[in-house]
Amino acid sequence: MERLNGAVFGTRRRIGSVRNRLVLLTVSLLVPALLSMGFLLAGADRESRGQLYQQLVTTARALNGAVDRQAAVGTSVAETLATDQALINGDWAAFHARARRAMERRAGWIVIADANGQQVVNTLRPWGDPLPRIKRTPEETSAFAAGRSKVSDLLKGPVAGKPVITVGTPITVKGKAYVLSYVVDSASFTSVFRQQRVPDRWIATLLDNHRRVIARSRFNEKFTGALASKDMEENLRHSTEGVNKSQSLEGVPTMVAYTRSPQTGWTLVVSIPREDLAATVNRSVWLAGAVFLLLLTLGISLSLVYSRRINDEMRRLVVDADAIGRGETLSPADPDGLEEIAAVHAALREASRELKAREERQGVMINELNHRVKNTLATVQALARQSFAKVKGAPLEVFTDRLIALSGAHDLLTRTGWREADMGALVAASVGAHVDRVARAGPDVALAPHTAVGLSMVFHELATNSVKYGALSAPEGRVEIDWRLDPVTDTLAFTWRDVGGPPITPPKQQGFGTRLIESSIRREQKGQARFDFRPDGLVFEASFPLPEQVRWSNKF
Repeated sequence: MERLNGAVFGTRRRIGSVRNRLVLLTVSLLVPALLSMGFLLAGADRESRGQLYQQLVTTARALNGAVDRQAAVGTSVAETLATDQALINGDWAAFHARARRAMERRAGWIVIADANGQQVVNTLRPWGDPLPRIKRTPEETSAFAAGRSKVSDLLKGPVAGKPVITVGTPITVKGKAYVLSYVVDSASFTSVFRQQRVPDRWIATLLDNHRRVIARSRFNEKFTGALASKDMEENLRHSTEGVNKSQSLEGVPTMVAYTRSPQTGWTLVVSIPREDLAATVNRSVWLAGAVFLLLLTLGISLSLVYSRRINDEMRRLVVDADAIGRGETLSPADPDGLEEIAAVHAALREASRELKAREERQGVMINELNHRVKNTLATVQALARQSFAKVKGAPLEVFTDRLIALSGAHDLLTRTGWREADMGALVAASVGAHVDRVARAGPDVALAPHTAVGLSMVFHELATNSVKYGALSAPEGRVEIDWRLDPVTDTLAFTWRDVGGPPITPPKQQGFGTRLIESSIRREQKGQARFDFRPDGLVFEASFPLPEQVRWSNKF
Protein backbone atom coordinates (compact mmCIF):
# COMPACT_ATOMS: atom_id res chain seq x y z
CA MET A 1 0.00 0.00 0.00
CA GLU A 2 2.80 2.42 0.90
CA ARG A 3 4.68 1.77 -2.35
CA LEU A 4 1.47 2.13 -4.35
CA ASN A 5 0.64 5.42 -2.60
CA GLY A 6 4.15 6.80 -3.20
CA ALA A 7 3.98 5.85 -6.88
CA VAL A 8 0.55 7.44 -7.31
CA PHE A 9 1.47 10.72 -5.66
CA GLY A 10 4.89 10.78 -7.32
CA THR A 11 3.05 10.62 -10.64
CA ARG A 12 0.70 13.39 -9.51
CA ARG A 13 3.65 15.69 -8.82
CA ARG A 14 5.16 15.04 -12.23
CA ILE A 15 1.87 15.58 -14.09
CA GLY A 16 0.66 18.56 -12.05
CA SER A 17 -2.27 19.32 -9.80
CA VAL A 18 -5.83 20.15 -10.81
CA ARG A 19 -5.29 23.70 -9.62
CA ASN A 20 -2.19 24.10 -11.77
CA ARG A 21 -4.02 22.73 -14.79
CA LEU A 22 -6.84 25.24 -14.34
CA VAL A 23 -4.32 28.06 -13.98
CA LEU A 24 -2.52 26.90 -17.11
CA LEU A 25 -5.84 26.82 -18.94
CA THR A 26 -6.50 30.42 -17.93
CA VAL A 27 -3.01 31.50 -18.95
CA SER A 28 -3.28 29.72 -22.30
CA LEU A 29 -6.48 31.63 -23.03
CA LEU A 30 -4.60 34.85 -22.34
CA VAL A 31 -1.61 33.98 -24.56
CA PRO A 32 -2.92 35.88 -27.61
CA ALA A 33 -3.52 38.92 -25.44
CA LEU A 34 -0.07 38.46 -23.94
CA LEU A 35 1.57 38.43 -27.38
CA SER A 36 -0.36 41.49 -28.49
CA MET A 37 0.55 43.30 -25.30
CA GLY A 38 4.19 42.36 -25.81
CA PHE A 39 4.22 43.96 -29.27
CA LEU A 40 2.49 47.05 -27.91
CA LEU A 41 4.94 47.33 -25.03
CA ALA A 42 7.90 46.95 -27.39
CA GLY A 43 6.50 49.72 -29.62
CA ALA A 44 5.85 51.94 -26.62
CA ASP A 45 9.38 51.32 -25.40
CA ARG A 46 10.90 52.33 -28.75
CA GLU A 47 8.70 55.42 -29.00
CA SER A 48 9.49 56.52 -25.45
CA ARG A 49 13.21 56.08 -25.98
CA GLY A 50 13.06 57.99 -29.27
CA GLN A 51 11.25 60.89 -27.61
CA LEU A 52 13.72 61.00 -24.76
CA TYR A 53 16.71 60.87 -27.11
CA GLN A 54 15.23 63.75 -29.11
CA GLN A 55 14.75 65.69 -25.88
CA LEU A 56 18.41 65.11 -25.00
CA VAL A 57 19.57 66.35 -28.41
CA THR A 58 17.28 69.39 -28.24
CA THR A 59 18.61 70.27 -24.80
CA ALA A 60 22.20 69.89 -25.99
CA ARG A 61 21.53 72.19 -28.97
CA ALA A 62 19.83 74.78 -26.78
CA LEU A 63 22.71 74.80 -24.33
CA ASN A 64 25.26 74.97 -27.11
CA GLY A 65 23.44 77.96 -28.61
CA ALA A 66 23.45 79.71 -25.22
CA VAL A 67 27.19 79.07 -24.88
CA ASP A 68 27.79 80.49 -28.37
CA ARG A 69 25.83 83.60 -27.47
CA GLN A 70 27.85 84.05 -24.31
CA ALA A 71 31.09 83.66 -26.31
CA ALA A 72 29.74 86.19 -28.84
CA VAL A 73 29.13 88.66 -26.02
CA GLY A 74 32.77 88.26 -24.99
CA THR A 75 33.88 88.89 -28.57
CA SER A 76 31.68 91.99 -28.73
CA VAL A 77 33.13 93.32 -25.47
CA ALA A 78 36.71 92.77 -26.67
CA GLU A 79 36.10 94.36 -30.08
CA THR A 80 34.25 97.33 -28.52
CA LEU A 81 37.05 98.07 -26.07
CA ALA A 82 39.55 97.81 -28.95
CA THR A 83 38.11 101.09 -30.31
CA ASP A 84 38.62 103.00 -27.05
CA GLN A 85 40.37 106.32 -27.73
CA ALA A 86 42.70 106.06 -24.73
CA LEU A 87 43.87 102.70 -26.05
CA ILE A 88 44.39 104.08 -29.56
CA ASN A 89 46.46 106.95 -28.06
CA GLY A 90 48.58 104.48 -26.09
CA ASP A 91 47.52 105.90 -22.74
CA TRP A 92 47.69 102.62 -20.87
CA ALA A 93 46.89 104.09 -17.45
CA ALA A 94 43.75 105.82 -18.69
CA PHE A 95 42.61 102.71 -20.58
CA HIS A 96 43.22 100.58 -17.45
CA ALA A 97 40.95 102.85 -15.43
CA ARG A 98 38.23 102.93 -18.10
CA ALA A 99 38.39 99.14 -18.62
CA ARG A 100 38.01 98.49 -14.89
CA ARG A 101 34.91 100.68 -14.80
CA ALA A 102 33.51 98.83 -17.82
CA MET A 103 34.03 95.45 -16.10
CA GLU A 104 32.35 96.42 -12.81
CA ARG A 105 29.04 94.85 -13.91
CA ARG A 106 30.57 91.93 -15.75
CA ALA A 107 32.08 88.67 -14.52
CA GLY A 108 35.28 89.04 -16.58
CA TRP A 109 38.31 91.26 -16.80
CA ILE A 110 40.53 92.77 -19.52
CA VAL A 111 44.07 91.74 -20.42
CA ILE A 112 46.34 93.35 -23.08
CA ALA A 113 49.56 91.58 -24.08
CA ASP A 114 52.16 92.30 -26.75
CA ALA A 115 53.21 89.97 -29.55
CA ASN A 116 55.56 88.13 -27.19
CA GLY A 117 52.82 87.50 -24.66
CA GLN A 118 54.02 90.05 -22.12
CA GLN A 119 51.00 91.49 -20.34
CA VAL A 120 50.75 95.27 -20.39
CA VAL A 121 47.31 95.70 -18.83
CA ASN A 122 45.40 93.40 -16.48
CA THR A 123 42.39 94.88 -14.73
CA LEU A 124 42.69 92.29 -11.97
CA ARG A 125 45.83 94.10 -10.80
CA PRO A 126 46.35 97.79 -10.00
CA TRP A 127 48.00 99.78 -12.73
CA GLY A 128 51.74 99.62 -12.52
CA ASP A 129 52.00 96.18 -10.83
CA PRO A 130 54.44 93.82 -12.56
CA LEU A 131 52.62 91.37 -14.83
CA PRO A 132 53.62 87.90 -16.09
CA ARG A 133 54.03 86.74 -19.66
CA ILE A 134 51.42 84.45 -21.18
CA LYS A 135 51.93 81.68 -23.69
CA ARG A 136 49.69 81.59 -26.74
CA THR A 137 48.65 78.45 -28.57
CA PRO A 138 49.50 78.01 -32.28
CA GLU A 139 45.80 78.38 -33.11
CA GLU A 140 45.62 81.76 -31.33
CA THR A 141 48.83 83.00 -32.94
CA SER A 142 47.56 82.07 -36.40
CA ALA A 143 44.17 83.73 -35.85
CA PHE A 144 45.65 86.94 -34.45
CA ALA A 145 48.17 87.13 -37.31
CA ALA A 146 45.24 86.93 -39.75
CA GLY A 147 43.47 89.76 -37.89
CA ARG A 148 40.65 87.55 -36.50
CA SER A 149 39.23 87.38 -33.02
CA LYS A 150 39.70 84.04 -31.30
CA VAL A 151 37.97 82.23 -28.43
CA SER A 152 40.53 80.17 -26.55
CA ASP A 153 40.26 76.70 -25.10
CA LEU A 154 40.55 76.15 -21.35
CA LEU A 155 43.61 77.99 -19.93
CA LYS A 156 45.17 78.45 -16.53
CA GLY A 157 45.16 82.20 -15.81
CA PRO A 158 48.63 83.16 -14.51
CA VAL A 159 47.21 86.13 -12.56
CA ALA A 160 43.79 84.74 -11.60
CA GLY A 161 45.31 81.37 -10.69
CA LYS A 162 42.27 79.43 -11.92
CA PRO A 163 40.89 77.98 -15.19
CA VAL A 164 39.77 80.73 -17.56
CA ILE A 165 38.49 81.30 -21.11
CA THR A 166 39.71 84.26 -23.16
CA VAL A 167 38.18 86.05 -26.14
CA GLY A 168 41.05 87.85 -27.86
CA THR A 169 41.10 90.35 -30.70
CA PRO A 170 44.25 91.78 -32.37
CA ILE A 171 44.87 95.53 -32.06
CA THR A 172 47.57 97.99 -33.11
CA VAL A 173 48.77 100.70 -30.74
CA LYS A 174 51.22 103.24 -32.15
CA GLY A 175 52.25 100.85 -34.89
CA LYS A 176 52.88 97.93 -32.50
CA ALA A 177 50.78 94.73 -32.45
CA TYR A 178 48.92 93.78 -29.30
CA VAL A 179 46.08 91.43 -28.34
CA LEU A 180 43.16 92.65 -26.23
CA SER A 181 41.45 89.79 -24.41
CA TYR A 182 38.22 89.59 -22.48
CA VAL A 183 38.88 86.92 -19.83
CA VAL A 184 36.22 85.04 -17.82
CA ASP A 185 36.33 82.35 -15.19
CA SER A 186 35.40 79.02 -16.83
CA ALA A 187 32.92 78.44 -14.01
CA SER A 188 30.85 81.37 -15.34
CA PHE A 189 29.51 79.07 -18.06
CA THR A 190 27.62 77.07 -15.42
CA SER A 191 25.12 79.95 -15.38
CA VAL A 192 24.03 78.76 -18.82
CA PHE A 193 23.03 75.39 -17.33
CA ARG A 194 21.02 77.09 -14.59
CA GLN A 195 19.26 79.40 -17.04
CA GLN A 196 18.29 76.49 -19.28
CA ARG A 197 17.06 74.54 -16.22
CA VAL A 198 18.88 71.30 -16.83
CA PRO A 199 17.13 68.53 -14.78
CA ASP A 200 18.87 67.62 -11.53
CA ARG A 201 19.69 64.07 -12.56
CA TRP A 202 20.99 65.15 -15.97
CA ILE A 203 24.60 66.27 -16.38
CA ALA A 204 25.55 69.03 -18.84
CA THR A 205 29.25 69.26 -19.72
CA LEU A 206 31.06 71.79 -21.92
CA LEU A 207 34.24 70.46 -23.59
CA ASP A 208 36.88 72.48 -25.42
CA ASN A 209 38.62 71.43 -28.63
CA HIS A 210 41.04 69.26 -26.65
CA ARG A 211 38.18 67.37 -24.93
CA ARG A 212 38.87 69.05 -21.59
CA VAL A 213 36.02 70.03 -19.30
CA ILE A 214 35.36 73.80 -19.32
CA ALA A 215 32.27 73.71 -17.14
CA ARG A 216 29.91 71.11 -15.72
CA SER A 217 26.45 71.31 -14.18
CA ARG A 218 27.47 68.95 -11.35
CA PHE A 219 30.78 68.79 -9.46
CA ASN A 220 32.18 71.58 -11.63
CA GLU A 221 35.19 72.39 -9.46
CA LYS A 222 36.14 68.72 -9.17
CA PHE A 223 36.15 67.95 -12.88
CA THR A 224 37.14 71.28 -14.52
CA GLY A 225 40.17 70.58 -16.71
CA ALA A 226 39.62 66.81 -16.69
CA LEU A 227 39.65 64.93 -19.98
CA ALA A 228 36.43 63.46 -21.30
CA SER A 229 35.93 59.73 -20.88
CA LYS A 230 37.33 57.36 -23.50
CA ASP A 231 33.80 56.51 -24.66
CA MET A 232 33.03 60.17 -25.22
CA GLU A 233 36.25 60.75 -27.13
CA GLU A 234 35.38 57.80 -29.39
CA ASN A 235 31.90 59.23 -30.02
CA LEU A 236 33.31 62.67 -30.98
CA ARG A 237 35.87 61.09 -33.26
CA HIS A 238 33.10 59.67 -35.46
CA SER A 239 30.54 62.49 -35.51
CA THR A 240 29.90 66.06 -34.36
CA GLU A 241 26.38 65.31 -33.12
CA GLY A 242 24.54 62.22 -31.97
CA VAL A 243 23.18 60.05 -29.18
CA ASN A 244 25.17 57.14 -27.82
CA LYS A 245 26.15 55.16 -24.75
CA SER A 246 29.01 56.41 -22.62
CA GLN A 247 30.30 56.56 -19.07
CA SER A 248 30.42 59.67 -16.91
CA LEU A 249 33.56 60.91 -15.18
CA GLU A 250 32.10 59.48 -11.96
CA GLY A 251 32.08 56.04 -13.61
CA VAL A 252 28.28 55.90 -14.00
CA PRO A 253 26.92 54.28 -17.21
CA THR A 254 25.07 57.02 -19.12
CA MET A 255 23.27 57.81 -22.36
CA VAL A 256 24.65 61.02 -23.89
CA ALA A 257 23.54 63.51 -26.54
CA TYR A 258 26.28 65.78 -27.89
CA THR A 259 26.67 68.55 -30.43
CA ARG A 260 29.72 70.58 -31.52
CA SER A 261 29.65 74.32 -32.10
CA PRO A 262 30.94 75.46 -35.51
CA GLN A 263 31.71 78.86 -33.95
CA THR A 264 33.99 77.83 -31.04
CA GLY A 265 34.61 74.16 -31.80
CA TRP A 266 33.44 73.35 -28.29
CA THR A 267 31.17 70.37 -27.63
CA LEU A 268 28.13 70.43 -25.39
CA VAL A 269 27.32 67.03 -23.85
CA VAL A 270 24.07 66.22 -22.03
CA SER A 271 24.01 62.87 -20.24
CA ILE A 272 21.48 60.93 -18.20
CA PRO A 273 22.25 57.83 -16.11
CA ARG A 274 21.05 54.75 -17.95
CA GLU A 275 19.31 53.66 -14.79
CA ASP A 276 17.24 56.86 -14.79
CA LEU A 277 16.70 56.55 -18.52
CA ALA A 278 15.29 53.06 -18.07
CA ALA A 279 13.06 54.28 -15.23
CA THR A 280 11.75 57.17 -17.34
CA VAL A 281 11.22 55.06 -20.46
CA ASN A 282 9.72 52.15 -18.61
CA ARG A 283 7.15 54.22 -16.72
CA SER A 284 4.63 54.01 -19.52
CA VAL A 285 5.64 50.45 -20.27
CA TRP A 286 5.09 49.47 -16.65
CA LEU A 287 1.68 51.10 -16.69
CA ALA A 288 0.58 49.04 -19.67
CA GLY A 289 2.16 45.95 -18.14
CA ALA A 290 0.34 46.59 -14.87
CA VAL A 291 -2.99 46.59 -16.69
CA PHE A 292 -2.19 43.26 -18.30
CA LEU A 293 -1.02 41.78 -15.00
CA LEU A 294 -4.23 42.96 -13.40
CA LEU A 295 -6.24 41.09 -16.01
CA LEU A 296 -4.03 38.04 -15.67
CA THR A 297 -4.36 38.11 -11.88
CA LEU A 298 -8.11 38.40 -12.18
CA GLY A 299 -8.25 35.38 -14.48
CA ILE A 300 -5.98 33.29 -12.25
CA SER A 301 -7.96 34.31 -9.16
CA LEU A 302 -11.18 33.15 -10.76
CA SER A 303 -9.57 29.84 -11.75
CA LEU A 304 -8.32 29.38 -8.18
CA VAL A 305 -11.80 30.06 -6.82
CA TYR A 306 -13.29 27.48 -9.15
CA SER A 307 -10.56 24.97 -8.32
CA ARG A 308 -10.96 25.37 -4.55
CA ARG A 309 -13.82 22.90 -4.31
CA ILE A 310 -11.94 20.36 -6.41
CA ASN A 311 -8.88 20.81 -4.24
CA ASP A 312 -10.92 20.40 -1.08
CA GLU A 313 -12.29 17.12 -2.41
CA MET A 314 -8.78 15.99 -3.36
CA ARG A 315 -7.56 16.83 0.14
CA ARG A 316 -10.33 14.66 1.56
CA LEU A 317 -9.06 11.80 -0.59
CA VAL A 318 -5.54 12.38 0.76
CA VAL A 319 -6.91 12.36 4.32
CA ASP A 320 -8.75 9.13 3.50
CA ALA A 321 -5.54 7.58 2.15
CA ASP A 322 -3.67 8.62 5.32
CA ALA A 323 -6.41 7.08 7.44
CA ILE A 324 -6.12 3.84 5.50
CA GLY A 325 -2.37 3.89 6.13
CA ARG A 326 -3.05 4.20 9.87
CA GLY A 327 -5.44 1.26 9.70
CA GLU A 328 -8.61 3.27 10.28
CA THR A 329 -11.98 2.60 8.68
CA LEU A 330 -13.33 5.43 6.56
CA SER A 331 -16.58 7.23 7.29
CA PRO A 332 -19.25 7.67 4.58
CA ALA A 333 -18.53 10.31 1.94
CA ASP A 334 -20.21 13.74 1.77
CA PRO A 335 -23.33 13.32 -0.38
CA ASP A 336 -22.80 16.84 -1.82
CA GLY A 337 -19.31 16.02 -3.12
CA LEU A 338 -18.27 15.74 -6.74
CA GLU A 339 -19.53 12.58 -8.42
CA GLU A 340 -16.16 11.31 -9.68
CA ILE A 341 -14.38 11.92 -6.37
CA ALA A 342 -17.27 10.35 -4.46
CA ALA A 343 -16.75 7.19 -6.51
CA VAL A 344 -13.05 7.15 -5.57
CA HIS A 345 -13.95 7.67 -1.91
CA ALA A 346 -16.37 4.73 -2.03
CA ALA A 347 -13.61 2.52 -3.46
CA LEU A 348 -11.19 3.69 -0.73
CA ARG A 349 -13.81 3.03 1.94
CA GLU A 350 -14.29 -0.52 0.70
CA ALA A 351 -10.50 -0.97 0.57
CA SER A 352 -10.19 0.31 4.17
CA ARG A 353 -12.69 -2.28 5.37
CA GLU A 354 -10.85 -5.05 3.60
CA LEU A 355 -7.46 -3.87 4.97
CA LYS A 356 -8.89 -3.64 8.47
CA ALA A 357 -10.14 -7.19 8.25
CA ARG A 358 -6.76 -8.37 6.92
CA GLU A 359 -4.94 -6.49 9.68
CA GLU A 360 -7.06 -8.18 12.31
CA ARG A 361 -6.37 -11.58 10.80
CA GLN A 362 -2.67 -10.76 10.58
CA GLY A 363 -2.66 -9.68 14.26
CA VAL A 364 -4.19 -12.99 15.28
CA MET A 365 -1.59 -14.85 13.23
CA ILE A 366 1.31 -12.83 14.70
CA ASN A 367 0.10 -13.39 18.25
CA GLU A 368 -0.29 -17.08 17.57
CA LEU A 369 3.16 -17.23 15.98
CA ASN A 370 4.74 -15.32 18.88
CA HIS A 371 3.04 -17.66 21.37
CA ARG A 372 4.39 -20.67 19.51
CA VAL A 373 7.90 -19.14 19.31
CA LYS A 374 7.86 -18.56 23.06
CA ASN A 375 6.69 -22.12 23.63
CA THR A 376 9.44 -23.38 21.32
CA LEU A 377 12.09 -21.35 23.19
CA ALA A 378 10.75 -22.68 26.50
CA THR A 379 10.88 -26.23 25.14
CA VAL A 380 14.48 -25.70 23.93
CA GLN A 381 15.38 -24.32 27.36
CA ALA A 382 13.81 -27.34 29.11
CA LEU A 383 15.61 -29.74 26.76
CA ALA A 384 18.89 -27.95 27.50
CA ARG A 385 18.38 -28.35 31.24
CA GLN A 386 17.54 -32.04 30.84
CA SER A 387 20.46 -32.63 28.46
CA PHE A 388 23.19 -30.65 30.25
CA ALA A 389 22.09 -31.01 33.88
CA LYS A 390 24.15 -34.15 34.48
CA VAL A 391 27.01 -33.21 32.14
CA LYS A 392 29.93 -31.83 34.05
CA GLY A 393 31.11 -28.40 32.84
CA ALA A 394 28.21 -27.92 30.41
CA PRO A 395 27.51 -24.16 29.83
CA LEU A 396 23.81 -24.41 30.66
CA GLU A 397 23.47 -20.94 32.17
CA VAL A 398 25.21 -19.28 29.24
CA PHE A 399 22.92 -21.00 26.77
CA THR A 400 19.85 -20.15 28.85
CA ASP A 401 20.84 -16.46 29.10
CA ARG A 402 21.22 -16.28 25.35
CA LEU A 403 17.76 -17.71 24.88
CA ILE A 404 16.36 -15.15 27.32
CA ALA A 405 18.06 -12.28 25.44
CA LEU A 406 16.66 -13.58 22.17
CA SER A 407 13.23 -13.85 23.75
CA GLY A 408 13.45 -10.24 24.96
CA ALA A 409 14.07 -9.03 21.40
CA HIS A 410 11.06 -11.04 20.24
CA ASP A 411 8.91 -9.39 22.92
CA LEU A 412 9.90 -5.91 21.74
CA LEU A 413 9.06 -6.74 18.15
CA THR A 414 5.75 -8.32 19.12
CA ARG A 415 4.59 -5.00 20.64
CA THR A 416 4.92 -3.31 17.25
CA GLY A 417 3.57 -6.15 15.18
CA TRP A 418 7.07 -7.14 14.09
CA ARG A 419 7.56 -3.86 12.25
CA GLU A 420 10.39 -2.25 14.26
CA ALA A 421 12.12 -2.01 17.66
CA ASP A 422 13.50 1.07 19.42
CA MET A 423 17.29 1.15 19.85
CA GLY A 424 17.20 2.36 23.48
CA ALA A 425 14.60 -0.21 24.51
CA LEU A 426 16.57 -2.98 22.79
CA VAL A 427 19.75 -2.08 24.73
CA ALA A 428 17.83 -2.07 28.02
CA ALA A 429 16.24 -5.45 27.28
CA SER A 430 19.55 -7.00 26.17
CA VAL A 431 21.64 -6.10 29.24
CA GLY A 432 18.97 -7.51 31.55
CA ALA A 433 19.50 -7.02 35.28
CA HIS A 434 22.47 -4.68 34.78
CA VAL A 435 20.38 -1.96 33.06
CA ASP A 436 20.82 0.44 36.03
CA ARG A 437 24.58 0.44 35.53
CA VAL A 438 24.42 1.03 31.78
CA ALA A 439 24.27 4.68 30.60
CA ARG A 440 22.53 5.03 27.23
CA ALA A 441 22.66 8.07 24.93
CA GLY A 442 21.57 8.52 21.35
CA PRO A 443 18.71 9.58 19.06
CA ASP A 444 15.52 7.65 18.50
CA VAL A 445 16.30 4.90 15.99
CA ALA A 446 13.76 2.36 14.70
CA LEU A 447 15.44 -0.97 13.97
CA ALA A 448 14.12 -3.52 11.50
CA PRO A 449 13.27 -6.97 12.95
CA HIS A 450 16.34 -8.69 11.49
CA THR A 451 18.63 -5.95 12.79
CA ALA A 452 17.00 -5.91 16.24
CA VAL A 453 17.40 -9.67 16.75
CA GLY A 454 21.06 -9.58 15.71
CA LEU A 455 21.91 -6.59 17.93
CA SER A 456 20.17 -8.14 20.94
CA MET A 457 22.69 -10.99 20.86
CA VAL A 458 25.59 -8.52 20.40
CA PHE A 459 24.63 -6.45 23.45
CA HIS A 460 23.96 -9.60 25.49
CA GLU A 461 27.43 -10.99 24.72
CA LEU A 462 29.07 -7.64 25.51
CA ALA A 463 27.19 -7.46 28.83
CA THR A 464 28.12 -11.06 29.66
CA ASN A 465 31.81 -10.32 28.95
CA SER A 466 31.64 -7.18 31.10
CA VAL A 467 30.11 -9.11 34.01
CA LYS A 468 32.87 -11.72 33.84
CA TYR A 469 35.95 -9.61 33.09
CA GLY A 470 35.02 -5.97 32.67
CA ALA A 471 33.38 -3.01 34.40
CA LEU A 472 30.25 -4.85 35.54
CA SER A 473 32.43 -7.28 37.54
CA ALA A 474 33.42 -4.39 39.88
CA PRO A 475 31.01 -2.77 42.36
CA GLU A 476 31.71 0.75 41.08
CA GLY A 477 32.02 -0.14 37.41
CA ARG A 478 29.58 0.97 34.75
CA VAL A 479 29.06 0.81 31.01
CA GLU A 480 28.49 3.71 28.62
CA ILE A 481 26.69 3.10 25.32
CA ASP A 482 26.14 5.89 22.81
CA TRP A 483 24.90 5.64 19.25
CA ARG A 484 24.48 8.04 16.33
CA LEU A 485 22.74 7.92 12.97
CA ASP A 486 24.14 9.52 9.81
CA PRO A 487 21.08 11.07 8.08
CA VAL A 488 22.81 11.09 4.70
CA THR A 489 24.09 7.52 4.48
CA ASP A 490 21.57 6.10 7.00
CA THR A 491 24.46 4.38 8.79
CA LEU A 492 24.08 3.50 12.48
CA ALA A 493 27.22 3.54 14.64
CA PHE A 494 27.51 2.76 18.35
CA THR A 495 30.24 2.53 20.98
CA TRP A 496 30.34 0.26 24.05
CA ARG A 497 32.73 1.52 26.72
CA ASP A 498 33.62 -0.18 30.05
CA VAL A 499 34.36 2.41 32.75
CA GLY A 500 35.68 1.80 36.30
CA GLY A 501 36.40 -1.90 35.95
CA PRO A 502 39.53 -3.88 36.75
CA PRO A 503 42.59 -3.71 34.47
CA ILE A 504 42.29 -6.02 31.48
CA THR A 505 44.59 -7.56 28.91
CA PRO A 506 43.76 -8.59 25.35
CA PRO A 507 42.70 -12.28 25.13
CA LYS A 508 45.16 -14.66 23.51
CA GLN A 509 42.43 -16.21 21.39
CA GLN A 510 38.86 -15.36 20.37
CA GLY A 511 36.06 -16.90 22.38
CA PHE A 512 32.61 -17.89 21.19
CA GLY A 513 31.12 -14.54 22.26
CA THR A 514 33.67 -12.54 20.28
CA ARG A 515 33.08 -14.65 17.19
CA LEU A 516 29.33 -14.29 17.62
CA ILE A 517 29.60 -10.50 17.83
CA GLU A 518 31.83 -10.16 14.78
CA SER A 519 29.69 -12.57 12.78
CA SER A 520 26.53 -10.64 13.63
CA ILE A 521 27.99 -7.24 12.72
CA ARG A 522 30.11 -8.15 9.70
CA ARG A 523 28.09 -10.91 8.03
CA GLU A 524 24.50 -10.35 9.06
CA GLN A 525 24.50 -6.54 9.25
CA LYS A 526 27.15 -5.95 6.53
CA GLY A 527 29.04 -3.57 8.82
CA GLN A 528 32.35 -3.01 10.61
CA ALA A 529 33.34 -3.99 14.19
CA ARG A 530 36.45 -3.24 16.24
CA PHE A 531 37.53 -4.44 19.72
CA ASP A 532 39.92 -2.16 21.61
CA PHE A 533 41.17 -3.92 24.77
CA ARG A 534 42.50 -0.94 26.68
CA PRO A 535 44.07 -1.39 30.15
CA ASP A 536 41.26 0.64 31.76
CA GLY A 537 38.45 -1.21 29.98
CA LEU A 538 37.08 -2.58 26.70
CA VAL A 539 35.96 -0.14 23.99
CA PHE A 540 33.90 -1.75 21.24
CA GLU A 541 32.89 0.21 18.13
CA ALA A 542 30.58 -0.91 15.33
CA SER A 543 28.83 0.67 12.36
CA PHE A 544 26.49 -0.75 9.74
CA PRO A 545 23.90 0.49 7.23
CA LEU A 546 20.28 0.27 8.25
CA PRO A 547 18.02 -1.56 5.82
CA GLU A 548 15.67 0.69 3.85
CA GLN A 549 12.22 1.04 5.35
CA VAL A 550 9.28 2.38 3.33
CA ARG A 551 6.95 4.51 5.44
CA TRP A 552 3.48 5.83 4.69
CA SER A 553 3.46 9.57 3.86
CA ASN A 554 1.34 11.94 1.78
CA LYS A 555 1.95 15.56 0.86
CA PHE A 556 -0.67 17.64 -0.87
